[in-house]
Amino acid sequence: MIINHKFDSLLKTAALCVAGAALLSACGDKKEKPANSDISTPTAYTVAGDHIMGSPDAPITVVEYASVTCTHCATWSTTIFPQFKKKFVDTGKVRYVFREFPTPPAELAMAGHLIANCAPEDKFFDIIHVQFKRQREILTAPDKKAQYTKLAKTAGVDFDACMADEAEINRLNNVIENGVNIGVGVTPTFIINGKLTKNIFSIEDFEKAFAETLGEPIPETDKSDAAPAGDGH
Repeated sequence: MIINHKFDSLLKTAALCVAGAALLSACGDKKEKPANSDISTPTAYTVAGDHIMGSPDAPITVVEYASVTCTHCATWSTTIFPQFKKKFVDTGKVRYVFREFPTPPAELAMAGHLIANCAPEDKFFDIIHVQFKRQREILTAPDKKAQYTKLAKTAGVDFDACMADEAEINRLNNVIENGVNIGVGVTPTFIINGKLTKNIFSIEDFEKAFAETLGEPIPETDKSDAAPAGDGH
């Protein structure tokens, strides 16, 4: 699964395409990460280059594989993540890791993820979350390159230079291939303390999944209003 650097009529000057059937079935200057042990300290469930929120001492690490073009990822980010962060990450119970797993339209997903990675690390999550909030607007805009160029500018990033950044392209290749190798096939996919999970989406789902590790009662779960846990592309 390799991201190939190519020209594309959709973005006019630079774009990325993803090769391989697995992804088709799934839904300024770069600065170093801040010298903050809560962010940069590695643990058993993180790897170099991960985008991380939360304490390395948290008993649970949740890795989310997601795409900025995935509708269910956007729903999770905008409606569930704020509560997830407040309830689990901010309280020291969970360390949260975001990993990219681009889904169609692949060239747009890759552009969005590259911009976030070309930006300073302290802007990464803001840029990702802005794309989730504005997902429909971006994906339906007549001039999509203008949307991404504007996004890059707000992040202090040169769009064309970012699209040609071989180091970032190679990093994304590795993230995607590692995801495929561990069985990621749809987005969002959540991995809890190294275990790939299924049918995890709502706060209640996470409470149930975390209960044993946290020594808390297992809550009764009502999934009647829960969204599907994968984009299903």
